Amino acid sequence: MEQKKSIGKRRLGVVITFLSLFGVVSIFEYGRIEHLLERNIILQITGIISLIVFIVSLTFTFVKTGLWKFTHKSLNKLDEREISLTSKSLRYAYSIFTVVVLLLLVSYSILEKPLNIVLVVSLILFAHLLPASVIAWTEKRTENE
Repeated sequence: MEQKKSIGKRRLGVVITFLSLFGVVSIFEYGRIEHLLERNIILQITGIISLIVFIVSLTFTFVKTGLWKFTHKSLNKLDEREISLTSKSLRYAYSIFTVVVLLLLVSYSILEKPLNIVLVVSLILFAHLLPASVIAWTEKRTENE
């Protein structure tokens, strides 16, 4: 993992990434429910800006730092410390993911709203980003700092 950013910058990157992902989904959901997405240019521009911010922050926070690659590495290629770190991050991440998804599913069920592909894809991304986010948020120093 080649992570040379300070913990503050990593945390800011994680927050921006998740807020922009939430923004994309929220704008799409609001536009879909209110039937505004295809008619409202401001809503479309805001959605595109949110998507661009998400892609840029994802690239700088997860791809360029190596966090994405590290959390998707085979266990055979990790040493003992890395296996322990990955295990801890997966445990926290999937605990968070389970609660979030259950709350979403219950909410959609109560509101009798159908799930859409944007929400499902964002949840898949969320699941893949959470373990790396836990590492970015909690690790004070890495071997290259």
